[in-house]
Amino acid sequence: MDDAEAPGEAAADRPQPRLRWLLDTQLLMTITTLVISLALAYFSFVQADASRKMQRTETWPYVSYSTDNASVDRKDEITFSLSNDGVGPARLEETEFLYDGKPMRDPREFVVGCCSTGHQHLVFTTADVGGVLRPGERRSFIRLARTTENEAIWERLNSERWKVVVRTCYCSIFDDCWVFDSRRNRPDPVKACPAGWTQFRERPDATTARG
Repeated sequence: MDDAEAPGEAAADRPQPRLRWLLDTQLLMTITTLVISLALAYFSFVQADASRKMQRTETWPYVSYSTDNASVDRKDEITFSLSNDGVGPARLEETEFLYDGKPMRDPREFVVGCCSTGHQHLVFTTADVGGVLRPGERRSFIRLARTTENEAIWERLNSERWKVVVRTCYCSIFDDCWVFDSRRNRPDPVKACPAGWTQFRERPDATTARG
C-alpha cells in the first residue's frame, strides 16, 4: 500500500500565496528595471548620435571652384579661385588642375602652355592651394591682370579658361572628407583622399621648374 502524503507536509511543500506574490513582484520589478535600463541606454545613444551629427553640421565645409574675368580689385583680371561656402574650415589635402584633359603641375605650366609662346615676359599672381580654407574665404590661386604688354595672352586665357577642370579633396575638423570636381554639381563624400592625382602646386619643384 502506498504511503499517503500527510496533509501538513503537502501544505508545507506548496508555495504560500504571500511568498508567491513576493516572487512575482520581484520578477516584475526586475523586468521593469531591465526595460527602463535598455530604454535609457537607447535614449543616450540616440542623443549622443544626434549631438555628433549636429557638431558635424555646424562645422561642415563646402568647397567650390570659380573662374572670372573681373575681380573686386580690377575690372580686367582673370582669376581661378577656390571658395569655402560652408560653415566650418576646410583642410585642403589634394588639388588637381586639368587643362584640356591634361594635368598641370603648377600655374606657370598652365599659363605658358595654354596661352604664351614663351617669349613674352609673363607676370601673374599665384596663391597656395593647400592648407586651411576658412568659412567664407575665397582664394584666387591664379590671377592675371590685363595690361598692354600681355593683351594677347589675356585674351587667349579668357577663352581657354573654360577648358579647365579642378578637382580637390578636402576634410573637416572631424576628418570627414569630400572630393569636389568642377564637372559635378556637388562634392562626393569619401573615406580617404584618392591617390594618383597629379598634385597642383603654387610653385614648380626642382624637377619640373622651367625658365
